[in-house]
Amino acid sequence: MAIIERYRFHFQKDSTDSISDPGQDMEHAIYEKRGQIARVTINMPEKRNPVNMATMLDFMACLRRAREDDEVRVVVVKGAGKDFGAGFDISSPPGDELAPIPPQLKPTVRDFFNVERRRCVKFEDVMYYPKFTIAQVQGRCIGASEALAASCDFTIAAEDAYFGRTAHGQLLWGIDHWPMWPHLSEKVRMNRLELEISGKEAEELGLVNKAVPQDRLDAEVERWAQALCQTPRKAALLGKEWFGSMIDLAGRSSTFRSHYLAHLGLQWVRFEPDEINMYKVRRDKGLRGFFQEREKHALSPLRRSESKERG
Repeated sequence: MAIIERYRFHFQKDSTDSISDPGQDMEHAIYEKRGQIARVTINMPEKRNPVNMATMLDFMACLRRAREDDEVRVVVVKGAGKDFGAGFDISSPPGDELAPIPPQLKPTVRDFFNVERRRCVKFEDVMYYPKFTIAQVQGRCIGASEALAASCDFTIAAEDAYFGRTAHGQLLWGIDHWPMWPHLSEKVRMNRLELEISGKEAEELGLVNKAVPQDRLDAEVERWAQALCQTPRKAALLGKEWFGSMIDLAGRSSTFRSHYLAHLGLQWVRFEPDEINMYKVRRDKGLRGFFQEREKHALSPLRRSESKERG
């Protein structure tokens, strides 16, 4: 029996319990283990490692494998290729619960809420994972991928990586998530118009633990992982559980409940004639056409000023 099973104090059932580990190589996540360190690589580089049902099921299966292995003390999470992740995959097929629910399916409020809970609880389980986790971020770390990195205990980023929210930048992100952020960083983040910030700037704002040049990223993550491996297993597990319980008092668990409701509310938005509706534009112009239209609408005055500065 794994140590993790003997010392289990989670307030809810971990979603990895219901995701089986095939015990072999997976298509959309790569599991590697060297000594006490496991590395889980989200493996869909042709689409910049999006968050979709395929990648997340394999990713969570890898987390379960690492959880059940008593030798593993630290899990490093990374993306294959040049990017950490491109966020939710809105090109996912109908029925994929990690994409917005198409209105053509005529979902009820209960449908929305159930899907949102199953979708968002995966991030919560990463945050409450009983072993140390490090997000190793290079290239793009956008949208839901940014949330995945933030759910890890530590984030080490390349200086030229960039974090952000396509379309609305950081303006709509974080109102119900402030307890999860470092002291004062939420004020800085909510007052920014930039669509993306670099890894170096994220370090200065306290949003990541460390930013280093790209060619030093692997070595820096290894250094942190080896240091964390020195923590006794039971002390690490109980310490993480204690810490999670303490910051729950600041409302962290409540932020996840409100996250579900926020997503549900956004799904029910009625768009005005001068606003872009993804479903209608995608239906009429295809997904690429939607991206082009979104680019025109996304903080367009800021886009124009940025273009002038770069030009």
